[in-house]
Amino acid sequence: MQPRAFIVMPFGVKPVRERTPATAATPEIPALDIDFDVVYERLIAPAVTRAGAMPMRADQESAAGDIRTDMFYELVTADIVVADISVLNANVFYELGIRHGVAPRGVFMVHGGWSKRPFDIVTDRTFDYDGRLFDRHPAEPQDAWEARVAAEAKQLGSVLRAAIETDLATVSSPVYKELPGLKPVDWSTIQTARAKYFGDVFADWKARVEIARLNGWPGDILTLADEAPTSYHAVRLLWAAADALCSMERFAPARQVLRELLALEPNHREAQTRMGLVLAELGSINEAKVHMMQLAERHQHDPEAHGILARVYKDLWRLEWRTAKDAAQRQQRAIQSSRLLVTAISSYDRAARRHFDFYTGVNVVALVKVLEHLAAVTRLPPAAGAPADVGDLIAVSRFGARAALERAGLEKSEGVWAAATLGEVELVAGELGTAENYYRDAAFAPATTLFHLGSMLDQVVLLENLGFRPDAVARIKALLEERQSWLADRTGAIARRRFSKVCIASGHMIDVTRRATPRFPAEKEGAVRARMDEELTNWSIGSGDLAICGAARGADILFAELCAARGAEVWLLVALEEPDFLERSVRLPGSTWENRYYALQDLPNVKTCGQLERLKSPPKGVSPFTRNNLWILNTARVEVSKPSNLYALMVWDEQPSGDGPGGTADFADRVRQLGGRRAIVNPTLL
Repeated sequence: MQPRAFIVMPFGVKPVRERTPATAATPEIPALDIDFDVVYERLIAPAVTRAGAMPMRADQESAAGDIRTDMFYELVTADIVVADISVLNANVFYELGIRHGVAPRGVFMVHGGWSKRPFDIVTDRTFDYDGRLFDRHPAEPQDAWEARVAAEAKQLGSVLRAAIETDLATVSSPVYKELPGLKPVDWSTIQTARAKYFGDVFADWKARVEIARLNGWPGDILTLADEAPTSYHAVRLLWAAADALCSMERFAPARQVLRELLALEPNHREAQTRMGLVLAELGSINEAKVHMMQLAERHQHDPEAHGILARVYKDLWRLEWRTAKDAAQRQQRAIQSSRLLVTAISSYDRAARRHFDFYTGVNVVALVKVLEHLAAVTRLPPAAGAPADVGDLIAVSRFGARAALERAGLEKSEGVWAAATLGEVELVAGELGTAENYYRDAAFAPATTLFHLGSMLDQVVLLENLGFRPDAVARIKALLEERQSWLADRTGAIARRRFSKVCIASGHMIDVTRRATPRFPAEKEGAVRARMDEELTNWSIGSGDLAICGAARGADILFAELCAARGAEVWLLVALEEPDFLERSVRLPGSTWENRYYALQDLPNVKTCGQLERLKSPPKGVSPFTRNNLWILNTARVEVSKPSNLYALMVWDEQPSGDGPGGTADFADRVRQLGGRRAIVNPTLL
């Protein structure tokens, strides 16, 4: 996400120096006027863009209609504010004061050297630029002046980029520096037209994320998560994306989304606790333990933090016995390492007693009953410290879960968890028929996701491995596994290891005849095809693998044809509505590309997905073709089992000119960052 940078500065031509008459000792110094619109257009806007932000001035933002209202909205909500304090302009300092009062950070002051800074901000960080560039001598050639200004913009941009990268760790507002503990304003309830616009955009994006979750399209979720209009909306959308990815059991991409969220808002409590859960799911048990212990220490009264810490201790305990050869050996190791289990029980118990939640309550009950079972079958004493009032906890857990089920029903996630909790309570309490009924309700509820089923199965498998009520546990496990399989097929969700390899492609279209500098001339098609086929052979791409690409003539269609012929499943991600796409990216006079496009769609192992149908229109200013390459990458990230099984084939002349985010050079770099293997076919060298 590009940060939104609101530029506070004078508009138009302003006097920066009064005339000084000549004296006997000094010559006359003429008055000086500076056109600050030129300063913005040639220096500040390019510098801010180079810094990775999106610049705007109040006079350029006319969509909402009221420039003053929009100005206030941007001062309060923009990710960063760049204030040019080169002259003592009243409006600039008024607006700077507003920002200093409503936000602790995100202010960057720049100065062209025409005046002294006021006392109140003289110690605050300011970035200088050479204002003499805009006091132009008429004899200076235009191209020489433009080169000097461009160099200054590059230098200022580098300085601002470094400052923006460290901004989260600083407090740039003197108000917040001098008044520790002052809270920034909560602008989430603002009712202006611009706020409503952003709110409507966010609601639309969040709905798309939910649709993608229900349809089992995690790559869509990652792509949508990059498109929030503000950092505030980005945090909310990233959280929705992380939650959706967890519900689909896509924990590796969920971890990356949570990292991005916490970079924007380090104190996001839900994201912090979810990170602990995700680390545990990915098998990083010790990392999860350290993370959750630190979080529990910082938030002593947060029951969710203690609950996830308990989950980590439970996983550490499972590691002690999970590789044992049979049930008897597992039981022996489990009772011998029961100190970890009692630590988990104590953490769950602490969370339940501080703020009772039926979910933490049932974990205490279930693990105490497991401990009793292990002591009985092994005739070994368990570690001490488990709570003695389990009967009371069973009663209150039943009461809380039944109340939640009645309140939420099975149409909401809370109701699913409540039914699953009741199933577990009755199972460990010995009410086996009732337990199966509750588990059936939870499994077949309208709101049930793969994450719900995975969590239920995780606990049932634990009981199975330790020989706890084996007949009832076996029946419940079979019920949950059957439902899990059906739900995965219905939603189109793909198990994390469905494909052996994932291979993606990007690159040039076959040139039109009028192209001045050839990139992929039509006469090179055969040679390019042969080189692509050679790379696919080297990678052994075939049945059981997934190939993802666009559907344009040239690189895309060649790649899709080759992979389909090898028996791989092929997904064509199409950037535009089909009539527009055919006209812009497929048809070429005197060629057969359009027929080949349709022939691909007739193959049983080829699936076509429209970007506008799946993701809707891209944000303003974002090319659908740029977005399509990012969509391909994001889809590959969530379908590949591990980075070394990701392959990327690029048909590219290796020239970066014109390539930005989503271009082939950027595509190649992102594959490198993901840890995948790459091959480049350069048509100009064949």
